[in-house]
Parts: sequence; C-alpha cells; structure tokens
Amino acid sequence: MPASRSVDGPKTAEGGKQALHEGRRRIFPVHFAPGKKLFNIIVRLSDKPGSFRSIIDLLSSRVNLIGTGTYTLNDGTAMFAGFAESLSKNETPEKLVKVVLGSDAAMAVRVVEGTDGLLVDTFHTGFNVDDDTYLLMRRGGLVHMFETVSKMLGTGGDVLLYEEGLAMALQNAETMANNLGIARVRAQMGVLNRFLSTQGWGVLEAKEGSSAGEFTVVVRDCFECAESPDSRKGCSFMRGYLAGGAQATFGKEYDSIETKCILRGAKVCEFKLKPAR
Repeated sequence: MPASRSVDGPKTAEGGKQALHEGRRRIFPVHFAPGKKLFNIIVRLSDKPGSFRSIIDLLSSRVNLIGTGTYTLNDGTAMFAGFAESLSKNETPEKLVKVVLGSDAAMAVRVVEGTDGLLVDTFHTGFNVDDDTYLLMRRGGLVHMFETVSKMLGTGGDVLLYEEGLAMALQNAETMANNLGIARVRAQMGVLNRFLSTQGWGVLEAKEGSSAGEFTVVVRDCFECAESPDSRKGCSFMRGYLAGGAQATFGKEYDSIETKCILRGAKVCEFKLKPAR
C-alpha cells in the first residue's frame, strides 16, 4: 500500500466568472427582518420537469425569495418550501395562494405570514436523510455539553466522550453498510467523509499511512473545537468516532490518537489510526 495516498473523493469540474469556495449551507427554520413583510410558502407539486420553474416564475414579480428548498416524496409528488420577502405592502397569504395555484403543477398551497418581522417555519417538524430522522442543534451548545462532562468527571469525562463517539460510529456505520453494502463503503470512503462535512462535523481528509491498515485523518473546522472551551485539550468524541468508523469498515479494532488539535494551538486537528494489537 503506497505511503500517503489520498482516499480519493469524486471528480469535480468547475466553471464560471468567480471561484466557488466550500461553505456552510444556509437553511431557514427562522428568519428575522425588522420592517419586512415575510411569508413562508409551502407548495405540494407534481414531480415533473419544469414544475419548480413554474412556481418560481409565478412568484418572481411578487416576492423576493431569500431561501428555498425542494425535495421529492415517495408518492410521485414533490415539495417546495420558501422564505420570502414581499415586494408589496399590500401582499396577503390569500393572494399568494391564488397566484401559485395558477400553475398546473401546484396541487396544494399553504402560505403563512410572519409577525413583526419574525418568520418561523411552522410546517416542518425535523429533518430526514433517507429513512433516518435528524435534529438541528447549535454546535456551540453541544460543545458546551461536552465541556460540562469533562469538568464534572475529569479524565473520566474524556473516556466517556470517546466511548460515546465510538458507539455512535458503530451504529451509524451499521446503518450505512446495510444501505450501501460494506464493499461500497470501503471503496467510497473519500465520498462518505463528505457526508460528515455536510452535517457540520468538519472537513475531513483521510490518507493511507506507510503501513497496511494505517490512516491519518485531518479535520479542518472540527465541530468539537467550536468556541474553544478552556477546560478541554483534545477532541475525545471525534477520536472515538473515527476509531469506531474504521472498526466498522475494516472489521477490526483500531487505536485512535489525536496528534494535533486546534484546542492545543494547531490550525487543524489530526488523528492517527492503526489496527490495535
């Protein structure tokens, strides 16, 4: 196995007048714009080419869409959800419903107006990734929980966080293997690392080491270092998670050591993984 060979991700092509840079996705469970007339627009529509465009065209002269999303359902239909600022002081939910129903693609429409510049999504109750349910949590809040555990339990807190990370990785990897097959999981490690990045865990890059079965994982913007808690000097949960992921993927236990950490002054977090003896 060659030294320092990257675990490759997908091929990428780019173009345009400006460069694209990695960044966090903006979602809109809540929006505050004092003095603005705000609407949350939900449309059930046919899942056919052009359906989304027809809704956008009808709304373009009446609202400024500040955040939208679409997703398909299992019954051959799709959902459009948008946060919008009205272009007219006289706009109403009833008028927007009538406008959207002018599209043949629209099957049902719900429009909710914000109050005093505040708009909250009252339609959705969480997030799904395939058949799994997810929740949204502020990174700093989770890190504060980790910090509290460490302060209360000392070194035992770091052991607990490591074991929790390990257990979560084993559970998540079992689900992933059931959905994709373990052979595909092993072959697509570079792609699957991006799944964690998309969820806000950090930007992961894995490289194979000089010895068989060894890996170095570099994590930029590691979530566990958010807000730089003073009482902690390492990412115990992430260290355990990486060990559990390697164990589930390759069928043997791994030692996981954090050799660099943002909490210790480094620019990135780095983890060395090797099969346990």
